[in-house]
Amino acid sequence: MQHSFSKLLRKNLLYLAFPVVLVLSILLLLLQQVARLEVFQTTSMDDLSLVKTLYASGERNVSVTLGDLQSAGFSQTEGDKETAEYFYRKVNGEMQLVLLKTSTAQKYRKGELAGGEVRVRIGKDEVAAQHIEHAYAASLGFSQGEMAGVFSPYILDETQYPLTRIRILRIASISLSALLGLLMIYVILATAFPALNQEAWILKRYGGVARTIRRLDREMEKQLKYHQDNVTVTENYLIVSYITHIDVVRIDDIKYLSKHVERRRRGIGRQIHIYRLTASNGEDLYFEADFNEEDIVNDIIYYMRGEPLLEYEENVRREKEAEENALAEQESESEKEAVSEEKQKELEELFSSEAQSSKESEEQGD
Repeated sequence: MQHSFSKLLRKNLLYLAFPVVLVLSILLLLLQQVARLEVFQTTSMDDLSLVKTLYASGERNVSVTLGDLQSAGFSQTEGDKETAEYFYRKVNGEMQLVLLKTSTAQKYRKGELAGGEVRVRIGKDEVAAQHIEHAYAASLGFSQGEMAGVFSPYILDETQYPLTRIRILRIASISLSALLGLLMIYVILATAFPALNQEAWILKRYGGVARTIRRLDREMEKQLKYHQDNVTVTENYLIVSYITHIDVVRIDDIKYLSKHVERRRRGIGRQIHIYRLTASNGEDLYFEADFNEEDIVNDIIYYMRGEPLLEYEENVRREKEAEENALAEQESESEKEAVSEEKQKELEELFSSEAQSSKESEEQGD
C-alpha cells in the first residue's frame, strides 16, 4: 500500500468537512421549510376587493399598491409617541381601513409612494372599525344605525407585517448558503492543492508548506521505515495523525526521548496501562502521544533511534528495586520497634523485682 502525506491531509479534511456540510445542509433545509410557513410568505394583491378572500384562505401578508387614500383622523400611539396613522379608501361600497406607520404616512403625503407597493398584514379589528364608524356618525350628525357597516372590519395593517422576522430568516438563509458554498469551495481547493489545507500550516516551521508536503510524500513513499495504525516513521520525520489534527516532528530536532506508563480507569471498569511517548529539545519543541500497546512505542523509538530504549527498562528495574528496598526498610523498622518494646518491658519487670527485693530486705532488718 502506498502511503502519502497528501492523502492523509485529504482524508482528514473529508472526515472534518463531512459532518459540518451535513449540519449546514440540514439547517438550510429547515430554514427553507420555515420560510414556507404563512407568516413568512407575502402575496402580491392588485385588487383590494380580494381582502376578505385572502384573509379566509390564510394568506395574510400582502404587498399592495395603495392608490388614493384619505386620512381617517385617528392614530395609534405608544405612550406619548404616535406610531401609526389610520387612512381609508372606498372599495365596493365599503370604507377600507389602512394603518400605516408614521414614517410611511409621511412618505405617502409627500408623494414618495405613488405607484409603489407597501407590505401590510391583513387583520380583522371590528372594535377599531366600529369606533371610527361611530366617530364619523357623530361628526356628520348621523345615527349609528345609519353608518353601520360602512367601514370594513378588515384592516391593512403595516405595523403587524413581520418584516423583522422575514429579514432575519432571509439573512440566515443567505448566510448559511454562502457558508456552505465557501466550505465546498475550500474542500475542493484543499483537495486539489493540499498546501491550502489548514492542517498543513503546522509545516511552516520547516519552510514552505507545499515544498515540505512534497518532501513528506517522497519520504513516505521511498524512505518509509515504520507504519502502524496512525503512526508513521520516515527517514527524517515522525508523523502521528488524528481525526482533528496531524502532528509532524522532525527527528533531528529531538534531543530528549522518553517513554512513560500511566494507569487509567476505563469508565467504571478495570484500570488499563497507557504508554506515553514524549519528545522535546528543551526549547520550542514538546511532543507527546499516548498508545494502548507498549510494542508500538518501542517500535517507534527503535526506528527513530535505530536502537531500543534500554534506559527505560533500566529505570523500571531501578524503580522496582527502590520500592522493594523501601518496603524492606519499613519491615526492618517495624521489627526493631517490636524488639525495643519487648526489651523495655523486660527492663521494667527487672526494676520492679529488684525494688520489691530491696523493700523485703529492709523490713527483715527492722
